[in-house]
Amino acid sequence: MPVYGCDPIAFEGVTGQRYWFHEPFHFTGITDIDERLSSFPVAVFLPQDRPADQTPLVIGIQGMCAPYGWNAFIVPTLTQMGIAVALFDTPLAGEHSFMRTFSGVAQVEIKPLLDRGISFDTQLMLRMFSVTARDIGLVRNFCRDRYHLTDPRLALFGVSMGVLFSAFAFTTDGMGERLLGAIGHANLQTFAKSWGGWLLPELAASPLGGLAEALLGKVQPDLQSFVPLLRVANSLKHPDEFGQACNPMTYADRVDSHRRIRFLVGKRDRMVNVADAKACAKRFPNSDCYVVPGMGHGTNDFGSTFADHVRYFLVTQLADWRD
Repeated sequence: MPVYGCDPIAFEGVTGQRYWFHEPFHFTGITDIDERLSSFPVAVFLPQDRPADQTPLVIGIQGMCAPYGWNAFIVPTLTQMGIAVALFDTPLAGEHSFMRTFSGVAQVEIKPLLDRGISFDTQLMLRMFSVTARDIGLVRNFCRDRYHLTDPRLALFGVSMGVLFSAFAFTTDGMGERLLGAIGHANLQTFAKSWGGWLLPELAASPLGGLAEALLGKVQPDLQSFVPLLRVANSLKHPDEFGQACNPMTYADRVDSHRRIRFLVGKRDRMVNVADAKACAKRFPNSDCYVVPGMGHGTNDFGSTFADHVRYFLVTQLADWRD
C-alpha cells in the first residue's frame, strides 16, 4: 500500500504526523470515483516519554461525512495519559470526499454520487462499512510497523455514525479490546429509526418521495439529495440482506466478555434514542451506557460542554491504560 508523507500537523497544541494512504477499493465500479474514494489522510499523535511497546493506541472516527479534525479535542487528553491517537477520514468525509466542504453535511457530500447516477443505498452503505473496517486495520498495522506500537491494547472510539463504523470493525473483525462510543450505539437498525423519525423515511420511500425529489430538484436543488438519505434510512429500518450485513449487531455474538463496550449518550439527543442505546448495551456481555442530562447530539443545553463530557468519559474508561 503506498503511503505518502509525513507532514507535521498540530491539534490542540499537540504535534503529530500526517500521512496519505492509498489502497484501492471497489465502491461503485466507476474508475475515477473509486480512485478518489480509495485515498484518505491519517494523523498520528504520540505521547512523550513512554516506551512504544508499552503504549496503547486509540483509533478515532468521526460521524458520517464529518472530518477527522472534529476529533482534535481528544488528542491532548489521551496523549497526556500516555496513549497514542490515530485519526482518519472515512469515505465521504473531509479529504476523503468529493466536495471537501468539511461541514459534515451528508446530503451535500453524496450529491456528486447521485449526479453520476449512483444510488445511495444499503449496498453502498455496506461497502462503506467494510472499507472503514479495513482502513482501521490498515491504520493499526501502520502504527505498529512505523512507530513500533506493538502493545496489544487498542481502543476504537467513535462519534455518532462513527460509533457504528467502529462497532462494525469491533464485532466483525475482532478489532480492538475496547469500543468507546459518544452520542451513538452499535445497532444500525434502531439508529436509523431514531435518526429519520417514523414518518419522513417512510414518505421518502413512497411515490411521494419521488415526487418530492423531482420538485426539490427544480426549486431547491441543495435539498434534493436529502430524500435519498431518508430513503436509505428507511431501508435500514427494514433491512434487506445488505442492511443486515452492515449492522454490527448481526455479529454481536462474536464479542467475548473480556472486550469492553461503553456508550455515552445525551438525554436531550434528538437523533439517538436513549432507550435504544441502553438496549444495545445489554446485548453485549461487558458493556454499559451512560446518559448525560442536558447533553444533545454534540451539544449541551446546560452544564459542561460536549467535549468536556467526552474527555471525562475517555479518561475514566481508559484510566487503567494511563502511563
